[in-house]
Amino acid sequence: MSEQFIKYVKILGKGKKGSRSLTADEAEQAMGLILLGKVTPEQVGAFWMLIRIREETVDETVGFTKAIRTHCQIALNADVHIDWPAYAGKRNELPWFLLAALTLSQQGVRIFMHGHCFENEERLYVEDALVALGLPIAKSVKEAEKHLNEYNFAYMALEQLSGPLAQLMNLKLLLGLRSPVNTLVRMMNLARAKHSVHGVFHKGYDELHIKASAKLGDRSVLVFRGGNGEAEINPERDVDLGVVQNGNIHWEHWPRATFKHCRQTKLLNFDRMRWHWSDSQFDEFGELATLSTMASVLSLLTKKSQKECLQIAKNYWGARDKQMFQCKKIA
Repeated sequence: MSEQFIKYVKILGKGKKGSRSLTADEAEQAMGLILLGKVTPEQVGAFWMLIRIREETVDETVGFTKAIRTHCQIALNADVHIDWPAYAGKRNELPWFLLAALTLSQQGVRIFMHGHCFENEERLYVEDALVALGLPIAKSVKEAEKHLNEYNFAYMALEQLSGPLAQLMNLKLLLGLRSPVNTLVRMMNLARAKHSVHGVFHKGYDELHIKASAKLGDRSVLVFRGGNGEAEINPERDVDLGVVQNGNIHWEHWPRATFKHCRQTKLLNFDRMRWHWSDSQFDEFGELATLSTMASVLSLLTKKSQKECLQIAKNYWGARDKQMFQCKKIA
């Protein structure tokens, strides 16, 4: 049992009148103790669920993120342009954002993607797509460096980046509820990339991410409510893009790409991604989701308008290496 940690549980749990949220400093200290393994499982569970009841504050998110960046930083000896967390998984469509990222990487944009798979959940994770498409997954920081240098793209699982954080994420399987760690793994940017792209699901979390990123002094961050919580534009819905640039926050409204319902929720087959990439078979939803997502990221990189970024995205898509997945036409 950690005597040091007890005070943080007490701060959160002293009832309606006695409890309060943590300051940024308190949150940083508490997370530091957790990451150092100085807290019992019972204390960790109580701590996260007390916060989960009311949801994490901006200051708590800032403090937790600072601790993670201190204790879990990786020595990635490679320049990274975009940190791209992918932790939500897709339920009713495929992870088309992966094709957007790969297209950008073929244009020289260096992307470090990371994520986590929950067992026995009916979701399609980007790691599943990478395996199905025959693309490499880095098992170490050295492998990630190699992939970045060879392909301008690398993916690592959270358990390879930080075992303690992966264990904290897996508390969802034990407790049945997400914890603030789901927010923090999107915020952490362990590769120290110049830009970050965060997808969120629940209303209000986009504002939480944006405000916390600004307080942390992050240079360039894009946040939006994406498909199933991933950083993927749903072309069938309007979207509000939140952007932090050198501490300044601004929002931009992007209208939907189509008013037509074109999702194929009954055909969650990774071959669709392969066929669409190779031009073997056109996928309307895939095309719109890929281009819209790529355009949103380009808006962060270039500060151009939605129309201009969509045109650049179309140009990049047209120039992709169509033989990348050794595609076959549908029988």
